[in-house]
Amino acid sequence: MAFRVSASITPRALLVAPLVALACSTPTEGTDSESAGSTQGSSGSESGATTSASTSAGTTTMGGSGSGEVTSGTGSTTASGETDATSAGTAGTSGTSGTSGTSGSTGSTGSTGGDTTTTGGVDTTGVDTSTGGTTGLDTTTGVIEPNPLWDEPNLWYSVDKSIMYIQLNPADGTVVKLVHNQLVPDVATWHGQDGITMLEGGSLLLSRESAQGTQIYYVADPPITDNTPAMAKFLGNIKADMGQASPRIEALYTDCDNRVYLMDTGKDVSSAEGNRLLRFTGDYLNGDLNYEVITDLQKASVADIDDMSPGVVNGEINDKLGFAIDSTQLWQIDYTTGTGTNLAKTSGTWGVHALGAPLFDDAKPRLYVLSQTAQLFEVSLVDYKSSGVLVTGPDLKLNTGYNGWSGLAGPLTECVSKIPQ
Repeated sequence: MAFRVSASITPRALLVAPLVALACSTPTEGTDSESAGSTQGSSGSESGATTSASTSAGTTTMGGSGSGEVTSGTGSTTASGETDATSAGTAGTSGTSGTSGTSGSTGSTGSTGGDTTTTGGVDTTGVDTSTGGTTGLDTTTGVIEPNPLWDEPNLWYSVDKSIMYIQLNPADGTVVKLVHNQLVPDVATWHGQDGITMLEGGSLLLSRESAQGTQIYYVADPPITDNTPAMAKFLGNIKADMGQASPRIEALYTDCDNRVYLMDTGKDVSSAEGNRLLRFTGDYLNGDLNYEVITDLQKASVADIDDMSPGVVNGEINDKLGFAIDSTQLWQIDYTTGTGTNLAKTSGTWGVHALGAPLFDDAKPRLYVLSQTAQLFEVSLVDYKSSGVLVTGPDLKLNTGYNGWSGLAGPLTECVSKIPQ
């Protein structure tokens, strides 16, 4: 079935990212050829009471091809992750090129003391209330401007009280900037791991998993400029099956027909026992969180799926034969059967997402992974080796947890779902 097209946006289909359990082993960051040497813990949360210290939002702006100095609200950061606190509040770097072809301008210094750059030519009016996101309709000409959330390459992750937007360069897939904003839910969130998926048009659906169960939130208008809180609507908790414990959802995934899937981690966050791929059956944006079981993953090839992504088959996005990550290990997996192949060890930990070829100037798809320390890497679709660090997210000053305690999400390109009704 072809995905539904909104009259206010460029046609795109949504990819599915099934959810499963968190990492069962203690992973080590590093590429196939070398290890970064840092020991990583389990991604699972066993208690829901811990809160974190508040942190300042800000923008990290990447220069050139993504290497070199990075400036943020807390100082400059090199590609190796070292922070120079003395550079906080310095003069803005040169503006980046606007995503719609207009030259970007250097923004004034924000309240965080860091440098901000704004994307030129982006009209943030005209919200599609059915799915959220920005349409950018020019009411004087009737021309629909590109939607930076849906028509241009970008990635998202969310941890604790923060949400991060990563703008990518359509020329080569490197990072233009990372924007850190506060996540403001209308109902308090538990402390735990986030699943995240992008819906048609650019709005975001989030899950927050803890020992108490799973909360579901909706961000209708994800902010792409700093000092702009992301307002999150609480949709409800995932209900338990009769006589069972409340499902703990570690990942969310949207397929080419805009259907949303949930990865149930089962008995615990460190084994495949009880793992299931679920799918919403009702109007989840209005609080109907009923679901059906699509696949029993207790005996899946991947022991413990931490995040799911659409796959790439013959250069095109495929929602049935996707990518899954399990504590640095990248898998190709058939989401309907649970069978798959271990492709490589990556520098990522719990976040993975593939972006389709139409989002890039060279018409080549790209695959990205996120580490538990909030470092972003590109993974080659030829040999599955990880790149160097593209950008490092903010230090959130968590009492417990990880700066990269999240899945990874982004826009989907046009595709036809391979997953049965």
